Amino acid sequence: MELRALEYFLAVADHGNITRAAQFLQISQPAVSQVIKTLEAETGQSLFHRTPGGVTLTEAGKLLRHHALKIIHEVQDAQEALHTARNRSRQLRIGVLPTLAHDYVPAILRSFLQSEQLYPGQDVPRADIGVVQASTRELIRGILNGDLHLAVLDLPISEPALSVARLWRERLVVIAPVDAPALPNPVAFAQLQGQTFITMEPGYGLRDALFRAALDGGFQPSVMFELKSVLAIVGFVQAGFGISLVSARTVALETQLGRLQLADTSPALARDIGLIWRNDRRLPAFPRRFQEYLMEQTKLLPKGDEDLLI
Repeated sequence: MELRALEYFLAVADHGNITRAAQFLQISQPAVSQVIKTLEAETGQSLFHRTPGGVTLTEAGKLLRHHALKIIHEVQDAQEALHTARNRSRQLRIGVLPTLAHDYVPAILRSFLQSEQLYPGQDVPRADIGVVQASTRELIRGILNGDLHLAVLDLPISEPALSVARLWRERLVVIAPVDAPALPNPVAFAQLQGQTFITMEPGYGLRDALFRAALDGGFQPSVMFELKSVLAIVGFVQAGFGISLVSARTVALETQLGRLQLADTSPALARDIGLIWRNDRRLPAFPRRFQEYLMEQTKLLPKGDEDLLI
């Protein structure tokens, strides 16, 4: 068995679909299919169940996957020990919630690249960095299928194939238009029954937090719009379409400028932000250094009663 064949096999197993695996590997679908057929001929067993929606591992496929991962990890160890060109790869694929993509994550990424002497503009090789903004659900899928190395998102996450590290906690607040009747501060969610809400699309932690808080308050929230970004939510709230539950950090400027009403909740609500990665795959050296750097830097974030309750 060739190492590349095992990498192709693992990509198909990760994605559950030969076409998506080929796209991930940036090779043709027939080439991937041929590699899988060759592996099955070599082992004398079917490695995948074929279905109209994709493929799933057979028992033989699960066994091969277990050994293939061990082989890949051993090769990575050797590459790191020998400092090969492949080990010096500077590729990093990060997933991040849209609500976190405009401040902490880019600032920490810039600081990391400077520490690695890879920041754009310096006379050194550039890093190949990809940043994906998506919902919690989509980020988990990206980690599981290998499209992303790391993702920063809402917790809790209950997925046995993932490792999770808590980074910080954010205070959640209710926002309303400035010309609406004044909100009690703090406000119990039961007092918000009958209000119209603006929130994120399904798959985002903020939406889940809103529905949990409303149900705890004894009602099902009436949602007018489900949007893709907090900036859009802020715009619709300012325009008077309803109220919302958001992170205090994301609306600090609008509230300071008097463009929004803001009220704390009673009991106080917060969301945990964490970092996830696959626990059955060893991160390559460069993403692993960023993982360690991010976890160290978030310990240094300011502690206060407005945004972060680390």
